[in-house]
Amino acid sequence: MPPRSITGLALLLAACGGHERPVSRLPQAPRVAAPVSVLRLPVAGGLAHLYRVPELDESSWKEADKLPPMKRVVGTDLEQGIVYALDTKNNLVGLDLESRRARTVLGQVREATVGPDGAVYAVDTGATVTQIVRRSPVRFRTKLAGTTRGLFGTMNGALVALPSAAHAQAVQLTPDQAQGRVALPSGAAAATYLGDLVAVAADSAVILYEPQAKEPVRTIEVSGHARAVAFSPSGHRLYIARGKPDIRVIDRFSGASLGSIELPGAARELRSDFLGSWLLVRPERGDSVWVVDAGTGAVRGTVATRWSADLPAVAGPRTLLVRAGGDVRALDLSSKTLTASGAVAGGAEDLWLPLSWLPVEEQQQLAAEGTDTSGAVSDSGTAVPGIFLQVSSSRNPSWANELADKLKSAGLPASVLPPKSGEDAYRVVLGPYASRDQAEATSKSLGMPSFVITPQDQAPQ
Repeated sequence: MPPRSITGLALLLAACGGHERPVSRLPQAPRVAAPVSVLRLPVAGGLAHLYRVPELDESSWKEADKLPPMKRVVGTDLEQGIVYALDTKNNLVGLDLESRRARTVLGQVREATVGPDGAVYAVDTGATVTQIVRRSPVRFRTKLAGTTRGLFGTMNGALVALPSAAHAQAVQLTPDQAQGRVALPSGAAAATYLGDLVAVAADSAVILYEPQAKEPVRTIEVSGHARAVAFSPSGHRLYIARGKPDIRVIDRFSGASLGSIELPGAARELRSDFLGSWLLVRPERGDSVWVVDAGTGAVRGTVATRWSADLPAVAGPRTLLVRAGGDVRALDLSSKTLTASGAVAGGAEDLWLPLSWLPVEEQQQLAAEGTDTSGAVSDSGTAVPGIFLQVSSSRNPSWANELADKLKSAGLPASVLPPKSGEDAYRVVLGPYASRDQAEATSKSLGMPSFVITPQDQAPQ
């Protein structure tokens, strides 16, 4: 898994050969193109439904258990294949996509989030923090009193909590202790995907909070009233919406300006897609979203839709999901006019979650038909034998591929090794490395367990 901080990531890449090699030049293991779907959770209770992207045709997947009335989506554990959500009675509910069964995981949950490694963090009404890793709960010794305006899980098994009160202390919690307490101003906040850095919009400045650093707080002065912030998926770029019709783009390491994105007006919220290709912008006034090509900085279009915690959202590389009246609509981002590619009638009142997943039998059927539901070109070629670090394994190729993609977006040389036999799992690995010593040195700098595998481990038996 990624190291504990982006700084550690830079050192790791340097240790692996001086300069970071482009991902496209790394040896690739055979992989299945990850399909894209979207899960619909019923606000009024009932059965969840799964739809294929981009047409929004309903999948053959059928949930075995009815869900209670739902309040919000919490997140997904990639390795375990579980979607977490809160119901209206504040129970944390887990829906297992493979078994299609739902169960109550924790009761009386006040707040909850899912970290980048799939760990769930829940705060109950008694202020107790519970971490769930691989379905096993662990209670933190330190309680989290008061309400927060943001919970962010990290790759090193910690929880970063931002208090709701202005200038109250932000804190990083681990199972054994609380650390990194600092006073932060109020304002809209965002964290990197790895959870190692939090940005807070504070009008005349953006405050950066890095709990693991010796000096955890930095300030970037901003003119024009900073209102909202968002990081690129890799965490290298910081987007700042101001009281002006533009977005400032900042290098998170140096604080240097990387330019600006011109907008039709001032913005109040920002949302980046998973691949870093698109930036969704909520205008200061009205119910609409500006769709920005993050690569060119051009506004591709304006879509009338209301802004919620789940939608609008980008599913896969080229599909935008929005609420349109009482329906949910899929728009083709590759078209100049953002034409509709599908719709679900009457779905606007429910909760929606994009996934890189479809049932195995449906994936096989689509593969036989030669249909690419990912919207992207799949990797090809044969795995080059070498020394790797295994960081995860899964029997589901979609989950393995999605985790590898997220590691790649963070700048790591990740790939998926296919099973040696029908009983083995898909292995997410980093590398290859020139020697076992180099791989073991890298393993020591990671934020979670990993182990070295050699060409002999990869050879078919």
